[in-house]
Amino acid sequence: MSSGSTMVDQGAPDLGSLRLRGLLTLVTGIVLVVAAAFALTAGVGAIWHKVTATPAVAATSAAAAPASSSTASLKLSVNPAPLGGVKGPDGLVHDAFVPGALTMTAGTKYDVTVYNYDTQSHAWMLPELNIDVMVPAGSASSPSVTHFTITPKSAGTFQWFCPLPCDKWGMAHDGFMRGYLTVKS
Repeated sequence: MSSGSTMVDQGAPDLGSLRLRGLLTLVTGIVLVVAAAFALTAGVGAIWHKVTATPAVAATSAAAAPASSSTASLKLSVNPAPLGGVKGPDGLVHDAFVPGALTMTAGTKYDVTVYNYDTQSHAWMLPELNIDVMVPAGSASSPSVTHFTITPKSAGTFQWFCPLPCDKWGMAHDGFMRGYLTVKS
């Protein structure tokens, strides 16, 4: 070998490259485990809410309601077609319960059916009337269907809202993920 030549071993990777490859493998593994755990807990949570929340709310509402001589039906939709939401004054389509403003008569029992066309769960909460209903995720072609009852006892105006973080803009504006129930005597 001459004194001016240098030998380079091209068969062995350098230590920095091995460390980087190991770090990337570790980070990828952690991300996959966290994603799997999140998917599992989100699915279990949705099932748990469907099993526990909806029947309890209907039972609570019915138990607190006085006997009434009439029953009315009410339909709510979350993100119905054709837009999959409601177009706001900002020009964008936002998550929304439709209709956003409701009117009821005191003493009348209302059977409420909610059709959720969104792939995300929502909730319909009205604390003054003890209503807190979980609305499981559905899809545009197969909406989830949730039933509950409301029998308002006295006249007034009450604000309802979705407490689950969904559409930040929609949650801050009436007629989208919040609105009013007006009860007439």
